[in-house]
Amino acid sequence: MPHVLMGVLVWFMFSSQVVAQEKALKIAVFPYVSPSKILLHNKGLKHFLQKELDRPVSIITAKSSREYIDNVKKGSYDILFAAPHIGRYSEVDFSYQRIAMTKNKIQGYYVVKKTSNMKSLTDAANKTIAMASPLTILHQIALQDLKAHGVEEGNNLTINVTKNHMNAIFSLLKGTSDLALTGVKLWKNLDEKYKGELRLLDKSTKVSGFLIMGNANMHEELREKIQNALLNFHESEEGKKYVFKGFKLIDDESMKSLDKYTYILD
Repeated sequence: MPHVLMGVLVWFMFSSQVVAQEKALKIAVFPYVSPSKILLHNKGLKHFLQKELDRPVSIITAKSSREYIDNVKKGSYDILFAAPHIGRYSEVDFSYQRIAMTKNKIQGYYVVKKTSNMKSLTDAANKTIAMASPLTILHQIALQDLKAHGVEEGNNLTINVTKNHMNAIFSLLKGTSDLALTGVKLWKNLDEKYKGELRLLDKSTKVSGFLIMGNANMHEELREKIQNALLNFHESEEGKKYVFKGFKLIDDESMKSLDKYTYILD
């Protein structure tokens, strides 16, 4: 009989662990950098939410921008930590619900070699620019910026698509591109042995930060609990060190301004 009881207890404990794992909230972060850096950037956020929500939280990502977007369409994620245009797309086309947005602004830096004679984006005419996937917000911003300077792909510009924003810099260093578009933080944290060969040409147009969106099937009570936790995150010890400066509510103006970038996601 004791063996039977012990077996029941072991089964119950195992079942409880499985249930807990099944109920873990999956926060899917857009693959803006490597998976290891995504986990590092959001480690504090994960621990904070686990305490506030009293349930397990998993930080996950995807192998590529395309895989991430495909999973958004399938409804595979509980919570999106999405590039702004993808967050807007998820709302309009798949009824994801607004939770919050990061307080930072997303911006790119146009970089060239120090030996380059380029002085502005107008000089990008008949040049090759290295950029991450067309599915990224920085790529879409760049198309608009360059067009405003009379430079367009298929006319007087060649685009060298790289795996990510860091690889765009390496393409420039290797001489396979004339200029590169990368992220602000990547540029500021770039190793001096590379940065010493480069200079900042220009800064891109700014757009809103990352959008936190809840799955269409998420219960309103849970969504509001997550939202309240995020809005108070900046006051916590973890929040004071957070790379994206905390969270705020998503406003209509910010959302509507992203509509011109979502066409690429269809």
